[in-house]
Amino acid sequence: MPQSIFYLYAMSTDDQLRKAMDRITRSEKMQARAERVWNSLDTSRATFINSLCRTGLSYAHAQSKFDDFVEEQRRLRIRLAHEVEAAQRDYLDLTDSAGSTQARAA
Repeated sequence: MPQSIFYLYAMSTDDQLRKAMDRITRSEKMQARAERVWNSLDTSRATFINSLCRTGLSYAHAQSKFDDFVEEQRRLRIRLAHEVEAAQRDYLDLTDSAGSTQARAA
């Protein structure tokens, strides 16, 4: 591979690696935020249900709404964990392919 083509490929790879790392960072931040919400659910259960009851909902309906919210948060945590794993896998794939390309060029 001519040196100038390798340089263009390396820049493209560097850009891809930077974007992949940004994706990991964003995914991890979203995951951390979701974890904080999840950890606060136990302590905020009564407050959440009581605030819904003050809007005119029955206690049973407010509990159901809270349970729905908990289930939504559970699914979000799972989805975000998968996103972080996928972002990390993509980054590792890029670093592996960049390393093998550099080895071939040398």
